[in-house]
Amino acid sequence: MTEEKRESKRKLVDVLHLKKYYPIKRGILRRVVGQIKAVNDVSFQIRRGETLGLVGESGCGKTTIGRSILRLLAPSAGTVTFDGIDVETLQKNDNAALRRRMQIIFQDPYGSLNPRMNVSDIIGEAPLYHKLTTKDEADGYVVEIMRKVGLRPESRAKYPHEFSGGQRQRIGIARVLAMKPEFVVCDEPVSALDVSIQSQVLNLLADLREEFSLTYLFISHDLSVVKHISDRVAVLYLGKMVEIAPKEDFFSSPMHPYSQALISAIPVPDPDAGKNRIILEGDVPSPINPPEGCIFSTRCPKTMDRCKLEAPLLAGRGGHEVACFLYE
Repeated sequence: MTEEKRESKRKLVDVLHLKKYYPIKRGILRRVVGQIKAVNDVSFQIRRGETLGLVGESGCGKTTIGRSILRLLAPSAGTVTFDGIDVETLQKNDNAALRRRMQIIFQDPYGSLNPRMNVSDIIGEAPLYHKLTTKDEADGYVVEIMRKVGLRPESRAKYPHEFSGGQRQRIGIARVLAMKPEFVVCDEPVSALDVSIQSQVLNLLADLREEFSLTYLFISHDLSVVKHISDRVAVLYLGKMVEIAPKEDFFSSPMHPYSQALISAIPVPDPDAGKNRIILEGDVPSPINPPEGCIFSTRCPKTMDRCKLEAPLLAGRGGHEVACFLYE
């Protein structure tokens, strides 16, 4: 088997030239006068069994990418392939079967749960619909899943408001786990939790990945969290991928100036430790009218004349790719 075929077999998710634009409408006739380019030509792959950390500032398009992969949002252009299947071409019945294999953990552990349903129904409803269990076995199925995520089975008759934030997120994780998925989009799953609870949930996600052979797209703005759980790191800026690399390479040798600035902002627990902080000047450009050349050229401390005219392509060696003319 050639290396290319071997790599193709390992890929579970393949995103190619993904775009998501939102039209801007004005006037009485609601004419389209522009586009918000939330995701602008993004390509990447996720291998089976790995965790890809997707990082960037708020509003850069991270959540839009995750939801577009799952078809919770319809992309404006591009393709998403899951296990060799183009998800856009699926019919309704096939799409339902594929959705079982792809799940999402939402950021808000309270808003994502139905307040009128108890925990048993929240976890057990979808497995019954997809015939992963029967009505007679449903209660035992829910009890087993609750134990897997560290919840007490005797609390399955309670409602979401009776739990703490960390427990509610465990309920959300249990709901996902009950579907026996292969791929999970973790959309800022610990950002709404206390720091002491974050580590518990992160360790739970890591343990579940090993036990059930899960593949994660882990979306976060916190590089410390991404460093703890990810195998590779992808950096998004203004809807474009600027760097993607194995975790060790990324944190030891970040290449893109934006990545270097992000890593320099990670807090150091030692007050006496010196650290060179990179301060970016200016604001993030509008996604309605991004820069014509390199999207980071308006804030980059190393910008060149060429950067304002041409857009660099994502390229590199050894799995470490960067979109920057400094490394041609």
